[in-house]
Amino acid sequence: MDNEKIAEEVSIVPVSEDWLMTIADQAEKRVDTMRRIKNLALKLTNAHDWVDENGKPYLQASGAEKIARLFGVSWRINEPVMDREEGGHFTYTYTGEFSLGSSTIEAIGTRASKDPFFRKYEYGDIDPNTGKKMRIELPPSEIDRGDVKKSAYSNLLANGITRILGVRNLTYEDLASVGISPEMINRIEYKKSGESKGQYQPSDPNADATDPQIKAILKKLDMAGLKDDMERCEKVSQLAGITPTITKISNKTITKSQASQVIERMNKGE
Repeated sequence: MDNEKIAEEVSIVPVSEDWLMTIADQAEKRVDTMRRIKNLALKLTNAHDWVDENGKPYLQASGAEKIARLFGVSWRINEPVMDREEGGHFTYTYTGEFSLGSSTIEAIGTRASKDPFFRKYEYGDIDPNTGKKMRIELPPSEIDRGDVKKSAYSNLLANGITRILGVRNLTYEDLASVGISPEMINRIEYKKSGESKGQYQPSDPNADATDPQIKAILKKLDMAGLKDDMERCEKVSQLAGITPTITKISNKTITKSQASQVIERMNKGE
C-alpha cells in the first residue's frame, strides 16, 4: 500500500461550522442544567447532612436521599458481600444500579472494620507518665458488624445518587451559597497513626464571616435587585438581626453565624 493511499484512508472528514455551533449550544445548555441541579440540591440540605473528612465536605446518605426524592432518582441494591481479612477484620460491600430517566449507572459502597471510626476501646489503670487512664484497643471481634454494614449501605446511596446527578466533589464555596460553613458541620480527622481524633463541633459562632459567605450574600443581593449600598446594608442587618445597621458588608462587620442566617433567609425568599 503506497503512502498516497494511506493518506487517503486516514483523511479527516471536514466538520461544518453549523454542526459545531449546535454541539456548543447543547453543551452550554447542559452546563446550565447541571448548575441548576447543583443549586437545587444544595438548598435541600442542611448542616446535619454533611460531614467534614480531612478538610473536604462530604454529603451523607441523609442529604443524598433528600436530593433523590426531588429529582426522582431510583435504585436497585444487591445483597451485600462480606469479605474476611487477616487479623479478624472484615469489609462489607454493596453494589447497585441508580436510575434517572433513561440513564442508569452502577455504584459501589464499602466500609471496613479497620476504619478508626469503628474501633472499640476499654480503659485500664492510670498511666504514671500522663496521669490518664490507659486506653486499650479491643479486637475486631468486638466491633459491631451491623454498624459497618449500615455504613457501607449509606456509602453506596451517597455515591450512587451524587454520581448520577453530577454533584460530586462539592466545595465549601458551594456550601456557602446556602449558608453552610465549615464551622457548622461535624468534622472527623485522623492522626498519622490512623487514630480518630473525634468529631469537631462548632466552637466560635462569633468568628468573622468567610469570603465565600460574603460573596454569596453580595450575589444574592444583586439577584434581588438591590443596588444601593445603604439599602443593601439595611437588608443584611435586618435579616441578621444586627443593630445598629452596618455601613459595609464585609467579614469584619458580619460573623459566620450571622452570614449563614442571612443566606438561609434569602434562600427562603425573605
